Amino acid sequence: MKNIKLKVNGMHCQSCELLIKDVLEETEGIFTASADLKKKKVSVLFNDDKISTEQIRKKIEGLGYKSE
Repeated sequence: MKNIKLKVNGMHCQSCELLIKDVLEETEGIFTASADLKKKKVSVLFNDDKISTEQIRKKIEGLGYKSE
């Protein structure tokens, strides 16, 4: 298990937080995810044998946000 925090640009409301959280938590290999609009960060607890940090970034970017 691995826990990462990513900076995410483009979130502007609570719906953005919820969308990111829901999509990530539906992804195989991800246990929990949370998004913080004020800090512009996403925290993800995941199984790094099933999904990589880069794949998580691509998932976020596929929603229209910029991940660093």
